[in-house]
Amino acid sequence: MAKKPQLPRNAFWKTTPLLSRILFFAGVFSLFSSVGFLYLLLQPRYVTYGRLLATVLVMGGLAALCALAGVERKYWLIAVVSIAEGTYFMLLENYTHTTQMLPSGSPIRSQLELLAAGAIVSVVAGYTLFISFFSQQGARYFRAKNEIDLASEIHRALVPQIHQTLGAYELFGASVPSGEVGGDLVDVTGDANSWTAYVADVSGHGVSAGLLMAMFKTAVRTRAADPRPDVLLQQVHRALYPLKTNNMFVTAGVLSSSDGRLSLSLAGHPALLRYSKTSGMVEEHPTTDMPVGILPDQVFTARPVACEKGDVLLLLTDGLTEVFDSRGNEMGVAPVKAELARSAALPLPDLFTALRGVALKAGRQDDDQTMLLVRRP
Repeated sequence: MAKKPQLPRNAFWKTTPLLSRILFFAGVFSLFSSVGFLYLLLQPRYVTYGRLLATVLVMGGLAALCALAGVERKYWLIAVVSIAEGTYFMLLENYTHTTQMLPSGSPIRSQLELLAAGAIVSVVAGYTLFISFFSQQGARYFRAKNEIDLASEIHRALVPQIHQTLGAYELFGASVPSGEVGGDLVDVTGDANSWTAYVADVSGHGVSAGLLMAMFKTAVRTRAADPRPDVLLQQVHRALYPLKTNNMFVTAGVLSSSDGRLSLSLAGHPALLRYSKTSGMVEEHPTTDMPVGILPDQVFTARPVACEKGDVLLLLTDGLTEVFDSRGNEMGVAPVKAELARSAALPLPDLFTALRGVALKAGRQDDDQTMLLVRRP
């Protein structure tokens, strides 16, 4: 049987925010400072406020030091702290004199001592059990975190930034996930004579969306020889439908170029935006088909798209338009169209930044934001 990996405690604490660490050690201090009060109850006699404060500070402070030693795996420090604590109380008893409020052997004193001792044992036992609980949950956390980190690395490898020139067209694509693992995809495959570029948006978020996104890209890459985008989506649909869960689907916008002529298929995806340099206007090509994976048998359509010199085509995901301000108002596509018309002459990476800036200015990013820009220089 394989040995169970040790919990990387140091790595966890290095990634824990400073405020969270302060709160933890403050909690340990507060919990064990109460032991100082209970210790004084074990000896029911009058104590000065100075001794009371010193006892509480020593008990809480030394407990926090022990917790720090456990976090840093410096267990020898726990022994040092224990010796220091014992020395403190020995000196306190030998060199301070207080007046007993209850005589030795008094039933009330015996009961107070019993209750205080029981409370101390309960506090220490409770702390130990909580630490054991958090250690077990921490192990589960790290297993889940390692899986998410791996999925995040795979996502970054699957969705790199794209900037290339194929034939008469310059293409730029990028995706900014809203979490550790995104469900958006932008990709380009092919050569100068025939290429396919697309943006896809998987329903949902997290690891499951990332897995379906990876399968979608693989299916496209293995079936991209046919330049017709409708045929490509049909083949991808047939490959993915038996492998996904019933509540998952993919919206996709696919642009294909064959001998310089462009074809477009939109499967439940936001409209393609085309900036015309001649008119200075932005027109929309709306979606015509259902998303991939809705029904067992689906048919997709394709249509030609004009792109003259100086024109810019934009495929995006709804994470750039379904942005809400503090009052709950949705931004919509109009500001994106206005910015595209205003900034179409910018280099494509700068145009991407300008368009995303409109969304970020409108509200917080709650969904993946992905764009594919195509220009005919």
